[in-house]
Amino acid sequence: MAEASIVKVADNQYSVKGVLMMHTVMPVLTEINGYLKSASEVSLDFKEVQNSDSAAVALIIAWLAKAKQTGTRLHLTNLPQQITDIARASDLLDILPIE
Repeated sequence: MAEASIVKVADNQYSVKGVLMMHTVMPVLTEINGYLKSASEVSLDFKEVQNSDSAAVALIIAWLAKAKQTGTRLHLTNLPQQITDIARASDLLDILPIE
């Protein structure tokens, strides 16, 4: 089974990798929490996400909520088309900090 992971690539910059689907997002859900607590800004690059579904959007919304709690500005780059399509259909595209 394919998995998801988050890899640090530079200070406050992380790469989200693998498959972001219902059966893979839970392990990475709380992985970002420590990063958000220790930085004023965090950038997440989704370039290496191979596949995703609505669970990926739910994951991002959970990360945004945690970022708001910790006062961290979250930046999302290279979101896969599946995620932006689901966010658009759910009327959530405007709240995502996409760069």
